[in-house]
Amino acid sequence: MEVISSLKKESAQINDLKNIMSLLQWDQEVMIPARAAKMRASQFATLSGIIHRKEIAPQIGELLQEAEEKLDEFSDEDQGLVRVMRRSYDENTKLPEEFVTDYSKLTSQALQTWIEARQKANFSLFAPVLQKVVSMCLQKADYLGYEKEPYDALLDLHEEGLTTATVDAMFADLREPLIAMVNHAGQKSDKGLTVTPPFDLAVQQEFADQVLAQIGFDFERGRQDKSTHPFTTSLGHHDRRVTNRYKEDSVEFIFSALHEGGHALYEQGIDEKIARSHLDTGISLGIHESQSRLWENIIGRSLPFWENFYPKLQKAFPEQFKNMLVSDFLKAINVVQPGMIRVEADEVTYNLHVLIRFEIERDLFRDLLNVKDLPRVWNEKYKDYLGVDVDSDANGVLQDIHWSHGSFGYFPTYSIGNLASAQIWAAYRRYDAHAESTIRSGNLQKIRLWLTEQIYRHGSVYPPSVLLQKVTGEKLNSAYFKEYLQEKYR
Repeated sequence: MEVISSLKKESAQINDLKNIMSLLQWDQEVMIPARAAKMRASQFATLSGIIHRKEIAPQIGELLQEAEEKLDEFSDEDQGLVRVMRRSYDENTKLPEEFVTDYSKLTSQALQTWIEARQKANFSLFAPVLQKVVSMCLQKADYLGYEKEPYDALLDLHEEGLTTATVDAMFADLREPLIAMVNHAGQKSDKGLTVTPPFDLAVQQEFADQVLAQIGFDFERGRQDKSTHPFTTSLGHHDRRVTNRYKEDSVEFIFSALHEGGHALYEQGIDEKIARSHLDTGISLGIHESQSRLWENIIGRSLPFWENFYPKLQKAFPEQFKNMLVSDFLKAINVVQPGMIRVEADEVTYNLHVLIRFEIERDLFRDLLNVKDLPRVWNEKYKDYLGVDVDSDANGVLQDIHWSHGSFGYFPTYSIGNLASAQIWAAYRRYDAHAESTIRSGNLQKIRLWLTEQIYRHGSVYPPSVLLQKVTGEKLNSAYFKEYLQEKYR
Protein backbone atom coordinates (compact mmCIF):
# COMPACT_ATOMS: atom_id res chain seq x y z
CA MET A 1 0.00 0.00 0.00
CA GLU A 2 1.12 3.52 -0.77
CA VAL A 3 0.92 4.68 2.86
CA ILE A 4 3.17 1.84 4.02
CA SER A 5 5.65 2.55 1.22
CA SER A 6 5.77 6.19 2.30
CA LEU A 7 6.28 5.23 5.96
CA LYS A 8 9.07 2.84 4.98
CA LYS A 9 10.81 5.61 3.06
CA GLU A 10 10.62 7.95 6.05
CA SER A 11 11.77 5.17 8.36
CA ALA A 12 14.76 4.35 6.15
CA GLN A 13 15.99 7.94 6.19
CA ILE A 14 15.66 8.20 9.98
CA ASN A 15 17.41 4.85 10.35
CA ASP A 16 20.30 6.07 8.19
CA LEU A 17 20.71 9.21 10.28
CA LYS A 18 20.64 7.25 13.54
CA ASN A 19 23.27 4.86 12.24
CA ILE A 20 25.49 7.83 11.40
CA MET A 21 24.98 9.02 14.99
CA SER A 22 25.91 5.53 16.23
CA LEU A 23 29.10 5.65 14.18
CA LEU A 24 30.08 8.92 15.86
CA GLN A 25 29.30 7.42 19.27
CA TRP A 26 31.28 4.26 18.51
CA ASP A 27 34.23 6.38 17.44
CA GLN A 28 33.97 8.49 20.59
CA GLU A 29 34.26 5.43 22.81
CA VAL A 30 36.86 3.53 20.76
CA MET A 31 39.12 5.85 18.77
CA ILE A 32 38.56 9.58 19.27
CA PRO A 33 41.57 11.80 20.13
CA ALA A 34 41.22 13.53 23.50
CA ARG A 35 41.11 17.06 22.11
CA ALA A 36 38.35 16.19 19.65
CA ALA A 37 35.72 15.64 22.36
CA LYS A 38 34.44 19.21 22.46
CA MET A 39 33.91 19.39 18.71
CA ARG A 40 32.25 15.96 18.77
CA ALA A 41 29.73 17.27 21.29
CA SER A 42 28.75 19.99 18.83
CA GLN A 43 28.45 17.43 16.04
CA PHE A 44 26.15 15.33 18.22
CA ALA A 45 24.02 18.37 18.97
CA THR A 46 23.69 19.29 15.29
CA LEU A 47 22.88 15.77 14.15
CA SER A 48 20.45 15.23 17.03
CA GLY A 49 18.55 18.32 15.95
CA ILE A 50 18.36 17.09 12.36
CA ILE A 51 17.12 13.66 13.45
CA HIS A 52 14.60 15.17 15.83
CA ARG A 53 13.13 17.43 13.15
CA LYS A 54 12.86 14.44 10.84
CA GLU A 55 11.15 12.32 13.51
CA ILE A 56 8.50 14.92 14.31
CA ALA A 57 7.78 15.96 10.71
CA PRO A 58 3.99 16.53 10.29
CA GLN A 59 3.86 14.21 7.29
CA ILE A 60 4.88 11.28 9.50
CA GLY A 61 2.00 12.01 11.87
CA GLU A 62 -0.39 12.20 8.91
CA LEU A 63 0.91 8.94 7.44
CA LEU A 64 0.61 7.17 10.78
CA GLN A 65 -2.96 8.33 11.22
CA GLU A 66 -3.84 7.12 7.74
CA ALA A 67 -2.10 3.77 8.30
CA GLU A 68 -3.80 3.20 11.65
CA GLU A 69 -7.19 3.43 9.95
CA LYS A 70 -6.23 0.43 7.76
CA LEU A 71 -4.17 -1.53 10.28
CA ASP A 72 -6.07 -4.81 9.94
CA GLU A 73 -5.15 -4.93 6.25
CA PHE A 74 -1.40 -5.04 6.93
CA SER A 75 1.05 -7.87 7.55
CA ASP A 76 2.53 -8.41 11.02
CA GLU A 77 5.71 -6.64 9.87
CA ASP A 78 3.83 -3.60 8.59
CA GLN A 79 1.65 -3.46 11.69
CA GLY A 80 4.85 -3.57 13.73
CA LEU A 81 6.33 -0.71 11.75
CA VAL A 82 3.28 1.44 12.37
CA ARG A 83 3.27 0.60 16.09
CA VAL A 84 6.98 1.32 16.61
CA MET A 85 6.94 4.49 14.52
CA ARG A 86 3.87 5.73 16.42
CA ARG A 87 5.61 5.17 19.73
CA SER A 88 8.70 7.00 18.50
CA TYR A 89 6.67 9.82 16.99
CA ASP A 90 4.64 10.37 20.15
CA GLU A 91 7.76 10.42 22.31
CA ASN A 92 9.65 12.81 20.06
CA THR A 93 6.83 15.26 19.49
CA LYS A 94 6.75 15.78 23.24
CA LEU A 95 10.45 16.78 23.35
CA PRO A 96 11.31 20.30 22.14
CA GLU A 97 14.17 20.43 19.63
CA GLU A 98 16.20 22.76 21.84
CA PHE A 99 15.93 20.25 24.67
CA VAL A 100 17.06 17.39 22.39
CA THR A 101 20.14 19.24 21.15
CA ASP A 102 21.07 20.50 24.63
CA TYR A 103 20.64 17.01 26.08
CA SER A 104 22.80 15.45 23.37
CA LYS A 105 25.55 18.00 23.90
CA LEU A 106 25.41 17.57 27.67
CA THR A 107 25.65 13.77 27.60
CA SER A 108 28.55 13.91 25.16
CA GLN A 109 30.41 16.20 27.55
CA ALA A 110 29.35 14.02 30.50
CA LEU A 111 30.92 10.95 28.87
CA GLN A 112 34.32 12.61 28.63
CA THR A 113 34.05 13.88 32.21
CA TRP A 114 33.09 10.40 33.41
CA ILE A 115 36.13 8.89 31.67
CA GLU A 116 38.43 11.39 33.38
CA ALA A 117 36.75 10.98 36.77
CA ARG A 118 36.94 7.20 36.52
CA GLN A 119 40.61 7.31 35.57
CA LYS A 120 41.30 9.53 38.58
CA ALA A 121 38.86 7.64 40.86
CA ASN A 122 37.30 10.97 41.84
CA PHE A 123 33.50 11.24 41.80
CA SER A 124 33.60 14.95 42.65
CA LEU A 125 34.86 15.63 39.11
CA PHE A 126 31.76 13.97 37.67
CA ALA A 127 29.16 15.15 40.19
CA PRO A 128 28.43 18.63 38.72
CA VAL A 129 27.75 17.37 35.20
CA LEU A 130 25.83 14.35 36.54
CA GLN A 131 23.58 16.73 38.47
CA LYS A 132 22.80 18.48 35.19
CA VAL A 133 22.07 15.14 33.52
CA VAL A 134 19.68 14.15 36.33
CA SER A 135 17.93 17.53 36.07
CA MET A 136 17.50 17.14 32.32
CA CYS A 137 16.20 13.58 32.78
CA LEU A 138 13.60 14.90 35.22
CA GLN A 139 12.66 17.49 32.62
CA LYS A 140 12.48 14.74 29.99
CA ALA A 141 10.12 12.73 32.23
CA ASP A 142 7.88 15.79 32.58
CA TYR A 143 7.79 16.25 28.82
CA LEU A 144 7.00 12.56 28.20
CA GLY A 145 4.44 12.33 30.98
CA TYR A 146 3.78 9.63 33.55
CA GLU A 147 0.95 8.42 35.77
CA LYS A 148 2.62 8.01 39.14
CA GLU A 149 6.27 9.15 39.27
CA PRO A 150 8.97 10.56 36.96
CA TYR A 151 11.09 7.42 37.02
CA ASP A 152 8.24 5.51 35.34
CA ALA A 153 8.69 7.60 32.19
CA LEU A 154 12.40 6.76 32.05
CA LEU A 155 11.83 3.04 32.64
CA ASP A 156 9.29 2.99 29.81
CA LEU A 157 11.89 4.36 27.38
CA HIS A 158 13.96 1.20 27.80
CA GLU A 159 11.24 -1.41 28.37
CA GLU A 160 7.78 -0.60 27.07
CA GLY A 161 5.22 -0.50 29.89
CA LEU A 162 7.73 -0.98 32.71
CA THR A 163 6.99 0.91 35.94
CA THR A 164 8.69 1.48 39.28
CA ALA A 165 6.03 -0.62 40.98
CA THR A 166 6.69 -3.54 38.60
CA VAL A 167 10.43 -3.41 39.24
CA ASP A 168 9.86 -3.14 42.99
CA ALA A 169 7.73 -6.27 42.84
CA MET A 170 10.30 -8.13 40.73
CA PHE A 171 13.07 -7.44 43.24
CA ALA A 172 10.80 -8.20 46.20
CA ASP A 173 10.43 -11.68 44.67
CA LEU A 174 14.18 -12.08 44.07
CA ARG A 175 15.85 -10.29 46.99
CA GLU A 176 15.56 -12.86 49.80
CA PRO A 177 16.18 -16.00 47.68
CA LEU A 178 19.29 -14.39 46.17
CA ILE A 179 20.68 -13.26 49.51
CA ALA A 180 20.08 -16.76 50.88
CA MET A 181 21.91 -18.29 47.89
CA VAL A 182 24.82 -15.88 48.36
CA ASN A 183 25.09 -16.85 52.01
CA HIS A 184 24.86 -20.57 51.18
CA ALA A 185 27.42 -20.40 48.40
CA GLY A 186 29.73 -18.29 50.53
CA GLN A 187 30.14 -21.23 52.91
CA LYS A 188 31.80 -23.29 50.18
CA SER A 189 35.55 -23.31 49.70
CA ASP A 190 35.64 -22.81 45.92
CA LYS A 191 37.91 -19.97 44.86
CA GLY A 192 37.91 -17.74 41.82
CA LEU A 193 40.43 -18.20 39.04
CA THR A 194 44.02 -17.12 39.69
CA VAL A 195 45.91 -16.49 36.46
CA THR A 196 49.70 -16.96 36.39
CA PRO A 197 51.70 -15.90 34.52
CA PRO A 198 49.82 -12.83 33.23
CA PHE A 199 47.96 -13.11 29.94
CA ASP A 200 49.43 -11.65 26.78
CA LEU A 201 46.87 -8.97 25.90
CA ALA A 202 47.28 -9.45 22.13
CA VAL A 203 46.55 -13.18 22.48
CA GLN A 204 43.50 -12.32 24.59
CA GLN A 205 42.13 -10.26 21.74
CA GLU A 206 42.75 -13.07 19.25
CA PHE A 207 41.03 -15.58 21.53
CA ALA A 208 38.06 -13.26 22.03
CA ASP A 209 37.59 -13.38 18.25
CA GLN A 210 37.65 -17.19 18.44
CA VAL A 211 34.92 -17.07 21.09
CA LEU A 212 32.74 -14.92 18.86
CA ALA A 213 33.35 -17.20 15.89
CA GLN A 214 32.39 -20.23 18.02
CA ILE A 215 28.90 -18.86 18.69
CA GLY A 216 28.38 -17.78 15.08
CA PHE A 217 29.27 -14.07 15.00
CA ASP A 218 29.69 -13.02 11.35
CA PHE A 219 32.90 -11.00 11.02
CA GLU A 220 31.89 -9.93 7.51
CA ARG A 221 29.00 -8.09 9.16
CA GLY A 222 30.69 -6.92 12.33
CA ARG A 223 33.93 -6.40 14.25
CA GLN A 224 35.36 -6.42 17.77
CA ASP A 225 37.38 -3.53 19.24
CA LYS A 226 38.64 -2.28 22.62
CA SER A 227 36.83 0.25 24.81
CA THR A 228 36.70 1.37 28.43
CA HIS A 229 33.34 -0.37 28.90
CA PRO A 230 32.25 -3.32 26.69
CA PHE A 231 29.26 -2.52 24.49
CA THR A 232 27.43 -3.53 21.31
CA THR A 233 26.20 -1.12 18.68
CA SER A 234 24.58 -1.24 15.28
CA LEU A 235 25.78 0.99 12.44
CA GLY A 236 23.58 -0.66 9.83
CA HIS A 237 21.97 -3.99 8.98
CA HIS A 238 25.32 -5.47 7.94
CA ASP A 239 27.45 -3.61 10.50
CA ARG A 240 26.92 -4.88 14.07
CA ARG A 241 29.91 -4.09 16.30
CA VAL A 242 31.08 -5.21 19.73
CA THR A 243 33.84 -4.03 22.02
CA ASN A 244 35.74 -5.69 24.83
CA ARG A 245 38.28 -4.85 27.52
CA TYR A 246 41.27 -6.88 28.60
CA LYS A 247 43.21 -7.33 31.84
CA GLU A 248 46.33 -9.44 32.18
CA ASP A 249 45.04 -11.35 35.20
CA SER A 250 41.42 -12.07 34.23
CA VAL A 251 39.39 -14.31 31.90
CA GLU A 252 36.44 -11.93 32.01
CA PHE A 253 37.23 -10.94 28.42
CA ILE A 254 35.89 -14.37 27.39
CA PHE A 255 32.54 -13.71 29.02
CA SER A 256 32.40 -10.14 27.75
CA ALA A 257 32.86 -11.55 24.26
CA LEU A 258 30.04 -14.04 24.85
CA HIS A 259 27.83 -11.34 26.39
CA GLU A 260 28.31 -8.71 23.70
CA GLY A 261 28.32 -11.45 21.09
CA GLY A 262 24.86 -12.50 22.26
CA HIS A 263 23.62 -8.97 21.66
CA ALA A 264 25.25 -8.93 18.23
CA LEU A 265 23.83 -12.33 17.19
CA TYR A 266 20.37 -10.93 17.89
CA GLU A 267 21.01 -7.97 15.60
CA GLN A 268 22.76 -10.03 12.91
CA GLY A 269 19.82 -12.46 12.90
CA ILE A 270 17.17 -9.86 12.03
CA ASP A 271 15.41 -10.58 8.75
CA GLU A 272 16.77 -8.49 5.88
CA LYS A 273 13.25 -7.66 4.72
CA ILE A 274 12.93 -5.28 7.69
CA ALA A 275 16.41 -3.81 7.27
CA ARG A 276 16.88 -0.03 7.22
CA SER A 277 13.77 0.60 9.27
CA HIS A 278 12.57 1.16 12.82
CA LEU A 279 12.16 -2.63 13.06
CA ASP A 280 15.84 -3.38 12.38
CA THR A 281 16.78 -3.70 16.06
CA GLY A 282 15.99 -5.82 19.08
CA ILE A 283 12.56 -5.11 20.52
CA SER A 284 13.62 -4.20 24.05
CA LEU A 285 16.59 -4.07 26.36
CA GLY A 286 15.13 -6.87 28.46
CA ILE A 287 14.80 -9.26 25.51
CA HIS A 288 18.20 -8.13 24.24
CA GLU A 289 19.76 -8.84 27.61
CA SER A 290 18.13 -12.26 27.70
CA GLN A 291 20.24 -13.17 24.69
CA SER A 292 23.53 -11.83 26.02
CA ARG A 293 23.01 -13.61 29.35
CA LEU A 294 21.89 -16.83 27.67
CA TRP A 295 25.11 -17.02 25.64
CA GLU A 296 27.36 -15.71 28.40
CA ASN A 297 26.05 -17.73 31.34
CA ILE A 298 23.60 -20.50 30.53
CA ILE A 299 25.72 -21.74 27.62
CA GLY A 300 29.11 -20.08 28.18
CA ARG A 301 29.56 -21.12 31.82
CA SER A 302 28.25 -24.65 31.35
CA LEU A 303 30.27 -27.87 31.53
CA PRO A 304 29.22 -29.04 28.02
CA PHE A 305 30.51 -25.79 26.46
CA TRP A 306 33.91 -26.09 28.10
CA GLU A 307 34.22 -29.82 27.47
CA ASN A 308 34.24 -28.79 23.82
CA PHE A 309 36.05 -25.44 24.00
CA TYR A 310 38.60 -25.89 26.80
CA PRO A 311 41.29 -27.47 24.55
CA LYS A 312 41.26 -24.26 22.50
CA LEU A 313 41.81 -22.21 25.66
CA GLN A 314 44.69 -24.48 26.65
CA LYS A 315 46.22 -24.12 23.20
CA ALA A 316 45.98 -20.32 23.32
CA PHE A 317 47.30 -20.06 26.91
CA PRO A 318 49.32 -23.23 27.59
CA GLU A 319 51.31 -21.78 30.51
CA GLN A 320 48.17 -20.79 32.38
CA PHE A 321 45.97 -23.83 31.76
CA LYS A 322 48.04 -26.87 30.69
CA ASN A 323 47.91 -28.35 34.21
CA MET A 324 44.35 -27.33 35.08
CA LEU A 325 41.47 -29.77 34.69
CA VAL A 326 38.35 -28.53 32.92
CA SER A 327 36.33 -29.36 36.05
CA ASP A 328 38.52 -27.06 38.14
CA PHE A 329 38.27 -24.32 35.53
CA LEU A 330 34.49 -24.67 35.55
CA LYS A 331 34.31 -24.33 39.33
CA ALA A 332 36.50 -21.23 39.20
CA ILE A 333 34.43 -19.41 36.58
CA ASN A 334 31.19 -20.21 38.41
CA VAL A 335 32.25 -19.39 41.93
CA VAL A 336 29.84 -17.21 43.89
CA GLN A 337 32.01 -14.43 45.22
CA PRO A 338 30.49 -11.05 46.12
CA GLY A 339 32.55 -8.26 44.62
CA MET A 340 32.50 -4.61 43.67
CA ILE A 341 32.15 -4.84 39.88
CA ARG A 342 28.78 -5.56 38.23
CA VAL A 343 30.13 -6.72 34.86
CA GLU A 344 32.36 -9.24 36.62
CA ALA A 345 29.64 -10.51 38.98
CA ASP A 346 28.58 -14.13 39.15
CA GLU A 347 25.04 -15.19 38.31
CA VAL A 348 23.84 -15.24 41.91
CA THR A 349 25.11 -11.82 42.98
CA TYR A 350 24.54 -10.03 39.66
CA ASN A 351 20.93 -9.06 40.31
CA LEU A 352 21.89 -7.60 43.67
CA HIS A 353 24.22 -5.22 41.82
CA VAL A 354 21.25 -4.22 39.68
CA LEU A 355 19.01 -3.87 42.73
CA ILE A 356 21.46 -1.37 44.28
CA ARG A 357 21.45 0.75 41.12
CA PHE A 358 17.67 0.61 40.85
CA GLU A 359 17.17 1.76 44.43
CA ILE A 360 19.61 4.64 43.94
CA GLU A 361 17.96 5.76 40.70
CA ARG A 362 14.47 5.42 42.15
CA ASP A 363 15.39 7.55 45.16
CA LEU A 364 17.19 10.14 43.02
CA PHE A 365 14.03 10.72 41.01
CA ARG A 366 11.86 10.73 44.10
CA ASP A 367 14.14 13.53 45.38
CA LEU A 368 15.10 11.40 48.36
CA LEU A 369 18.78 11.39 47.45
CA ASN A 370 21.27 14.05 46.34
CA VAL A 371 23.89 13.46 43.65
CA LYS A 372 26.70 14.50 45.99
CA ASP A 373 25.74 11.68 48.36
CA LEU A 374 25.91 8.90 45.77
CA PRO A 375 29.35 7.51 46.74
CA ARG A 376 28.36 7.20 50.39
CA VAL A 377 24.99 5.59 49.64
CA TRP A 378 26.53 3.32 47.02
CA ASN A 379 29.17 2.08 49.43
CA GLU A 380 26.62 1.55 52.21
CA LYS A 381 24.36 -0.52 49.98
CA TYR A 382 27.26 -2.67 48.79
CA LYS A 383 28.11 -3.39 52.40
CA ASP A 384 24.49 -4.16 53.30
CA TYR A 385 23.57 -6.35 50.31
CA LEU A 386 26.85 -7.97 49.39
CA GLY A 387 29.08 -7.52 52.44
CA VAL A 388 31.60 -5.74 50.24
CA ASP A 389 33.82 -2.79 51.15
CA VAL A 390 34.21 -0.55 48.08
CA ASP A 391 37.82 0.59 47.79
CA SER A 392 37.48 3.52 45.37
CA ASP A 393 35.04 5.58 43.32
CA ALA A 394 36.41 3.93 40.17
CA ASN A 395 35.39 0.50 41.47
CA GLY A 396 32.22 1.93 43.00
CA VAL A 397 29.89 4.64 41.85
CA LEU A 398 31.92 5.45 38.71
CA GLN A 399 32.20 1.91 37.35
CA ASP A 400 29.27 2.11 34.89
CA ILE A 401 29.03 4.30 31.81
CA HIS A 402 25.22 4.48 31.83
CA TRP A 403 24.65 7.63 33.87
CA SER A 404 26.98 9.64 31.64
CA HIS A 405 24.65 8.71 28.77
CA GLY A 406 21.63 9.73 30.81
CA SER A 407 20.45 6.10 30.68
CA PHE A 408 18.45 6.14 33.91
CA GLY A 409 15.91 3.32 33.99
CA TYR A 410 18.24 1.06 31.99
CA PHE A 411 19.68 -1.12 34.77
CA PRO A 412 16.46 -3.03 35.68
CA THR A 413 16.38 -4.42 32.14
CA TYR A 414 19.47 -6.47 33.00
CA SER A 415 17.51 -8.38 35.62
CA ILE A 416 14.53 -8.75 33.30
CA GLY A 417 16.98 -10.23 30.80
CA ASN A 418 18.29 -12.71 33.37
CA LEU A 419 14.79 -13.94 34.13
CA ALA A 420 13.83 -14.14 30.46
CA SER A 421 17.04 -15.98 29.52
CA ALA A 422 16.20 -18.91 31.82
CA GLN A 423 12.60 -18.94 30.60
CA ILE A 424 13.68 -18.96 26.93
CA TRP A 425 16.27 -21.66 27.61
CA ALA A 426 13.58 -23.82 29.16
CA ALA A 427 11.60 -23.43 25.92
CA TYR A 428 14.67 -24.44 23.88
CA ARG A 429 15.14 -27.53 26.02
CA ARG A 430 11.56 -28.55 25.27
CA TYR A 431 12.50 -28.29 21.58
CA ASP A 432 15.86 -30.04 21.97
CA ALA A 433 15.71 -32.75 24.61
CA HIS A 434 19.44 -33.31 24.17
CA ALA A 435 20.48 -29.68 24.61
CA GLU A 436 23.57 -30.54 26.66
CA SER A 437 24.79 -32.94 23.96
CA THR A 438 24.18 -30.26 21.36
CA ILE A 439 26.44 -27.86 23.26
CA ARG A 440 29.05 -30.53 24.00
CA SER A 441 29.31 -31.38 20.31
CA GLY A 442 30.01 -27.74 19.49
CA ASN A 443 26.87 -27.56 17.35
CA LEU A 444 25.94 -24.09 18.58
CA GLN A 445 24.52 -23.30 15.16
CA LYS A 446 21.50 -25.43 16.06
CA ILE A 447 20.80 -23.22 19.07
CA ARG A 448 21.49 -20.01 17.15
CA LEU A 449 19.16 -21.02 14.30
CA TRP A 450 16.35 -21.80 16.78
CA LEU A 451 16.83 -18.43 18.46
CA THR A 452 16.91 -16.75 15.06
CA GLU A 453 13.64 -18.35 14.06
CA GLN A 454 11.93 -17.69 17.39
CA ILE A 455 13.35 -14.26 18.32
CA TYR A 456 16.07 -12.67 16.20
CA ARG A 457 14.44 -12.52 12.79
CA HIS A 458 11.46 -10.57 14.13
CA GLY A 459 13.49 -7.54 15.19
CA SER A 460 10.98 -5.13 16.71
CA VAL A 461 7.88 -6.49 14.97
CA TYR A 462 6.23 -7.71 18.20
CA PRO A 463 6.09 -6.02 21.62
CA PRO A 464 8.40 -7.73 24.17
CA SER A 465 5.59 -9.28 26.19
CA VAL A 466 3.95 -10.66 23.03
CA LEU A 467 7.27 -12.04 21.75
CA LEU A 468 8.06 -13.76 25.06
CA GLN A 469 4.57 -15.28 25.08
CA LYS A 470 5.08 -16.56 21.53
CA VAL A 471 8.44 -18.13 22.37
CA THR A 472 7.72 -19.60 25.81
CA GLY A 473 3.95 -19.79 26.04
CA GLU A 474 3.71 -17.52 29.10
CA LYS A 475 4.51 -14.08 30.46
CA LEU A 476 7.76 -13.33 32.32
CA ASN A 477 8.09 -15.85 35.14
CA SER A 478 10.95 -15.67 37.67
CA ALA A 479 10.48 -19.33 38.65
CA TYR A 480 12.67 -20.54 35.77
CA PHE A 481 15.59 -18.34 36.82
CA LYS A 482 15.37 -19.32 40.47
CA GLU A 483 15.15 -23.02 39.55
CA TYR A 484 18.13 -22.65 37.21
CA LEU A 485 20.28 -21.09 39.96
CA GLN A 486 19.15 -23.58 42.60
CA GLU A 487 20.02 -26.49 40.32
CA LYS A 488 23.39 -25.03 39.40
CA TYR A 489 24.47 -23.99 42.91
CA ARG A 490 22.78 -26.63 45.09
